Amino acid sequence: MKFCRFKRNQGDIAIGLACHDDRSIADVAAIYETLKRGSGSLPDYRFPASLKSMIEDGDVALGAARAVHTAVSENRDTGEHIVAFEGTHILAPIDDPQKFFAIAINRHGGWDTAIKPDNPHTTYFTKLASCIVGPSDTVRIPDVGQVGPEIELAIIIGRGGHDIPEDQALDHVFGYAVHNDITAHEMRKTTEWICMQRADGSQEQLTYPGRYKNFDTFSPMGPWLVTPDEAPHPDRAVMDAWLNEDHVQHGTTAEHVFHAAHLISYLSRAHALKPGDIISTGTVGPVAPWTMATIDLGKIGGTMRSSIEGLGSMANPIEFVPGLK
Repeated sequence: MKFCRFKRNQGDIAIGLACHDDRSIADVAAIYETLKRGSGSLPDYRFPASLKSMIEDGDVALGAARAVHTAVSENRDTGEHIVAFEGTHILAPIDDPQKFFAIAINRHGGWDTAIKPDNPHTTYFTKLASCIVGPSDTVRIPDVGQVGPEIELAIIIGRGGHDIPEDQALDHVFGYAVHNDITAHEMRKTTEWICMQRADGSQEQLTYPGRYKNFDTFSPMGPWLVTPDEAPHPDRAVMDAWLNEDHVQHGTTAEHVFHAAHLISYLSRAHALKPGDIISTGTVGPVAPWTMATIDLGKIGGTMRSSIEGLGSMANPIEFVPGLK
């Protein structure tokens, strides 16, 4: 199933299901109420407006969603509760995760040539929920030098757990979504570092990704949250990004150093994962002649498109904001 969150005409938020080859959205709450009235056997479940809350509700929510999916697939009478995808304001599927992890340097191209400690492990940082916007919302680019896209696969946790074995990790996944980890690359060189002078005369340069990864709107996500039965395998997902008509990124998660099950397991050793938590698995390389340092969203402007085969596409207008630093 492909879930989304969207705004109804009245302005309130609802959970939707893709139908008609993703050209339409079924309002699951409204349709389920219709189905309940015509059947005495369906559980008395009420869909929330939050997909995270629905995920937390577990099997009863998923069963109710399946009932709606079946009814729509069989073209049963669902009233006036199906809307066109085109022209509907789609929101990010999850905008309130307890934890939002992003995996750093997870592509062989960068990892293999990097200087690393003995027995290197997965490195990651956290992103703020305030970064998250929808698949057609405007991305605001600050006046901080070059800012670029990083198309990534997002894993959304369905069943929580601590110290999850790697061979069971994918059983904890609710679904997958398109994410773009917008990054102010130039800030790493100009402002987001400090060089510590140690008592023994040595120096250590420290860089923290708090600001250059976390400006508001730096995480467009969506349009769908796709359950594993309909999604590509998380280690073989094909990803692409465009800036206007220019193809600027292409690759697959098969190029990643650390694959999905390992990431879930590794993160769960330190952090008890919860339903709705997000793990963004890392980006792919640029398409020549572009480099990651020349894809400049603020300078070029226009529209940034992000796509993962089987998960859908986003098209986010770019707004450069002079003076925002």
